[in-house]
Amino acid sequence: MKQVLTYSALNCFRNCPRKFKHRYLDQLRHPEKPEAQAFGSAIHAALELWYSLAPEGERLLPVLDFADRLYPNHAGDPAVKAAWQLARAMLVGYATRYATEEFEIIAVEKEFEGEIRNPDTGRPSQTFTMAGKVDGIVRIGDELYLLEHKTAAALTADYLDRLWTDTQIALYCHYLRQLGFPIVGVVYNVLLKSRLQQRAGETEAEFEERRAALAAKNKTGRSTAKRQEPETDEEFQARLFDWYGQSGAFHREKIYLSQDRLAMLQDEVWEVTQQYLDAKGRGKWLMNTSNCFSFQRPCEYLPYCQSGFNPNVRDNLFEVAPAHEELSLTQATESPETEF
Repeated sequence: MKQVLTYSALNCFRNCPRKFKHRYLDQLRHPEKPEAQAFGSAIHAALELWYSLAPEGERLLPVLDFADRLYPNHAGDPAVKAAWQLARAMLVGYATRYATEEFEIIAVEKEFEGEIRNPDTGRPSQTFTMAGKVDGIVRIGDELYLLEHKTAAALTADYLDRLWTDTQIALYCHYLRQLGFPIVGVVYNVLLKSRLQQRAGETEAEFEERRAALAAKNKTGRSTAKRQEPETDEEFQARLFDWYGQSGAFHREKIYLSQDRLAMLQDEVWEVTQQYLDAKGRGKWLMNTSNCFSFQRPCEYLPYCQSGFNPNVRDNLFEVAPAHEELSLTQATESPETEF
């Protein structure tokens, strides 16, 4: 039986072979996701439900109930509460903005598995297959696109330019074409994360300091300032709803993919698999220290590497989890029933 690879695994190996060994061979995983990654996963799951429900029926209430279940401790943990409030406001705003869509949903959370081929001979790898999952497949007019959900802190020109470099999605287009879906491009569905925060109000000491400063500027030596009270949950939620009512809270970016680019990606995938086989055969898993602080945070395996791979550090900081948790690997590979 061939070994399943995903783009995430291949990209991990390309960035740091040692990290690849930790996650995909030793199957070590930190039990907690970074906050931004956890929030993105929650929104992805909620949107999966949204697009799985019939558009002519009631969709928002089931999605909000689902969001509530994702944050069961929102009443007792301030950080969880903030994420829950943001998620609810984002989903309500999304449902309002996209009550009707320009596209037709063809598939939601579509999985695939296909051959990795030698670009020189066309023969399939005897060792690996490529598998993955896309957020959705949609039809606009007579054309099919991937639908890819993104949560982002800001929508800048640099962010939009980086979408063109999204190798993973381009590669997945190639494999879905092999399954009979003639994908021509990608619709990036970007949801912005509001930076609004619930106002905490003033402590008594903060109020007295502010009142004294205002009184000192007044000729009478007095101030009529009142203590700023904490913002209620209802007031904050209303501000969030207003923010998500703005046009800039959501964005759709459509990108077309050329056949030349897809062919180039196949070459890259084959080369990375050959480098992986070489590393595995020689038992050499190089550590790329330039990758230890990517995405403005330390790699989750940094303490383990720093310890010289101390088994006590491994056992205390990590749990064992399947290598490709995002896949069920039970997907059918037949062509779609609808002809395009």
